[in-house]
Amino acid sequence: MVWSIFQCKHFDVCQCSGVHPVGTDGLLLGAWASVEGTRHALDIGTGTGLMALMLAQRAEAADVCAIDASEQARECAAENFRRSPWAARLRVVGEDLQEYCSQTVQQYDLLVCNPPFYPEATVSPDALRRQSRHARFLPITLLAEAARHLLTPAGRLCVILPPSSGQQLAEAGAVRGLYVTHLTEVFSRPQRLPERWLMQLERNPYPFERDRLDICGADGAYSSDYRALTRDFLLEGMKRP
Repeated sequence: MVWSIFQCKHFDVCQCSGVHPVGTDGLLLGAWASVEGTRHALDIGTGTGLMALMLAQRAEAADVCAIDASEQARECAAENFRRSPWAARLRVVGEDLQEYCSQTVQQYDLLVCNPPFYPEATVSPDALRRQSRHARFLPITLLAEAARHLLTPAGRLCVILPPSSGQQLAEAGAVRGLYVTHLTEVFSRPQRLPERWLMQLERNPYPFERDRLDICGADGAYSSDYRALTRDFLLEGMKRP
């Protein structure tokens, strides 16, 4: 059941009952992840399919695939793919990440993931919401191991995480020969601590780039950097999801 529609400049996202809705994290990652040279991309834990749609818009020659453990999410994403201008290049290919890794021989130039990161102590009574939010449904170590298996030699894993979880991924990746090559610290406002890390991991550790993104300025209005990053997707005057 569709309970709302999130409108972007070039596509709409049906937000379905039981599927985690469009959020700022997904928008940031979908706009930030480098698509240079991408022919095959995989959205891990696609939800509504938002990030896969963003990648399809940005990487005109790429086939974009998606997996999700939730049947409702897979159905929702597939419908959003079907309704998009890039239906021929978008598809749902799998369910469980570990099982998919064990069965596929496909490798990807780009993996994107907005993984669940809440600790087990933070429990929602809704089973589907727990699955989309809690780290035990997609452990950091599983994500790092999957990236080691699924990435092409020059491929990239791009994620968005809180700093503490990002540090765990950096450590888990390094053990598996994947290194952080681009780190953007995301601040909701300039004088606060960073709330998220946008991270790119690759097999080659060099060069390394570090920068920051303020979503809003001190006055509470969107920053010029945030507007520039999302300008190809968000309608003028649109509020943050």
